[in-house]
Amino acid sequence: MEQIYQMEYRGLNLFDEISTVELAIDEEQKTLHIFDPAEVVVPIFNFDVSAYELSENFYKMADVLRHKHILIDQESTGEFTLSNWLVNNNVYFYVPNKRIRKYVDGCIMEIINVKNEKALFEYYVQRV
Repeated sequence: MEQIYQMEYRGLNLFDEISTVELAIDEEQKTLHIFDPAEVVVPIFNFDVSAYELSENFYKMADVLRHKHILIDQESTGEFTLSNWLVNNNVYFYVPNKRIRKYVDGCIMEIINVKNEKALFEYYVQRV
């Protein structure tokens, strides 16, 4: 993961306060790493289906990234929809004092053993 660059995104957290999310983008692996201590874009638990789902704030952030052509192949023709963008990329959510979650192929899973997960961004793992 040598071709990673970082940026920040600002959004509203659960208390409607403006907070910052750190992003590490690995274009080669088509992976977005999100360090989110204020829980701005982390997945939310849906009690109706007993599973995590992507939050509305995450969709807003992902749409901004898509419009900036982040994690979109420059050779691809036509406009990527948000659902295409989500299907083509992996996302890791790092929240301090909680487990790391990943979004892959439309599913959100918790990472129980960080040693078994090869694609993690070590700088965020150490901060979690």
